[in-house]
Amino acid sequence: SEPEPPPAPPQGKALDAPTPVQTSEQFSAIVPEVNAAVAAADEARDAEKLSPRVSGSAAEFRTSAYAMIEKAEEWAEDLKTPGAELIVSMTSVSEEFPRSAIALVEDTVDEDGVPYFLALQQSDAKSPYTSWGWAQQAVGIEMPMVAHELVGAEQVTVESDGLVMTPAEALALYAKVLTDGDASDPDDLLAPNPFQTGTHERIQTERTELNAGVEWDEAATVRETYTVDDSEFAGLRTDDGGALVMATLRSSRKVSIKDGATMRYAEDNKYTKVIGKKEFTSEYVRTFGTHIALYIPGKDVGGQIQPIGATQTALDASGE
Repeated sequence: SEPEPPPAPPQGKALDAPTPVQTSEQFSAIVPEVNAAVAAADEARDAEKLSPRVSGSAAEFRTSAYAMIEKAEEWAEDLKTPGAELIVSMTSVSEEFPRSAIALVEDTVDEDGVPYFLALQQSDAKSPYTSWGWAQQAVGIEMPMVAHELVGAEQVTVESDGLVMTPAEALALYAKVLTDGDASDPDDLLAPNPFQTGTHERIQTERTELNAGVEWDEAATVRETYTVDDSEFAGLRTDDGGALVMATLRSSRKVSIKDGATMRYAEDNKYTKVIGKKEFTSEYVRTFGTHIALYIPGKDVGGQIQPIGATQTALDASGE
């Protein structure tokens, strides 16, 4: 949205309104450096090359992904990388540290591809901005209006009020719905979203295949459990008083095999190549890390919490 011109301050006095702590010029320099660091690390399969622009779970997830690629090269096709071109910068006006910002950037693969929300954080005045994660924008879901880069937005915390629920509550609800389905959201507070739909469809497809020819869940059960990583969060107020927030989820998808049953997977299964075996009689587990973006409406406006982006990375697989 276009800002209203601020009134000229009296001579010698500071502006009454806070000003953005990041500029477009800063973003335009930081975003390509994040992209370059990820590209260099991917080429060398060396997570140390991610520093200093990529940190936290993003660096951890890349390290795990490289270990999987070493065992099965086709996992390289699943790596997601934010582009070097800035589309929209979302700046904060907070003078306190750590400072958070969010950038919407182009896709690396295709300039007409789906953009990414890039979480950026500066821990103190002497530290560079680093990214701990990126969430690819959900297709077909409208992005909320954010403050113009010359105005900036209020930085929100996990406990900020004035919203239909705090960010901490919204993230916990999303993790609960991803784990247990829509039945865990009886008040219909969470809007439909592609990541949830796709996740549940994949689980139900696997569940059906595991129990082909027998009664439901007679041979095996499959369940994925999501939790919120409390160590990472970025949030900014939107123009309508809501909030755009980013966070990290971790999940484990476990196939529990009933006594006497044996699960056999195809030779080309990427997960079993990582494990080194394709038959299991007890359990089969895959772990994932997911960066997400949510829009939380303001309390006065109301409405559903809308997940607007997600990027999931497979981290490991095991079985016996």
